[in-house]
Amino acid sequence: MKITSALIVLASVVSAAPVVEERQAACATGVHMIIARASGEAVGPGFINAVATRVKSAVPGSDFEAVSYPATLDNYQSSQSQGVAAMKKLITSYVTRCPNTKIALLGYSQGAHVAADVMCGSLSGFTASTQISSAIASKNIIAVIEMGDPSHIVGQVYDVGTSKKNGIFLRTNAATCLGKTYTQNYCDTGDTYCDQGNIASVHSSYVSKYGSAAAAYIAAKFKAAA
Repeated sequence: MKITSALIVLASVVSAAPVVEERQAACATGVHMIIARASGEAVGPGFINAVATRVKSAVPGSDFEAVSYPATLDNYQSSQSQGVAAMKKLITSYVTRCPNTKIALLGYSQGAHVAADVMCGSLSGFTASTQISSAIASKNIIAVIEMGDPSHIVGQVYDVGTSKKNGIFLRTNAATCLGKTYTQNYCDTGDTYCDQGNIASVHSSYVSKYGSAAAAYIAAKFKAAA
């Protein structure tokens, strides 16, 4: 995948000194959020951290940690596959330590593709990876927020936005994805990656357009699971 102005715009709004995590020493009493940043963003939670900040305000006792992975456009397949492995490791290790804590996964662009593969399994052309265990998906994960996902598929029950096209990486395993009832996949018409469009600004618009709704969605799912 080549660098475009969509990602340059996205990276320009991210702090140069990101916070990698705000994880409590004890198990989170609110939502524990695991965040995968977009391609080209500095190490840390990236642009979508604004959603996590809103969740922390709405659900006391919530915290987050960022997935450590390359998030590069060069060698995208390798970068994304490393992200999937890293996110799965964070989930399983946290559940081992905190078996009753509720978890939300958040991802933007390549990070959304990471989160989608965690719930669905990998795509052809990427390092083979199975989805997270169904036990964790049903007990611990309460929400999955995917914004600008390059593996977006139209017509899914969890789709949000105006997109009517599939993403640039065709997801053929959507039927077996876990967590369909608590996933939101945001994609609008014109997005370069999730809609195969040519409007660069669309790809960087989801937090400003849908961020409040995404945070409210996570908060509602947490309260319903409490």
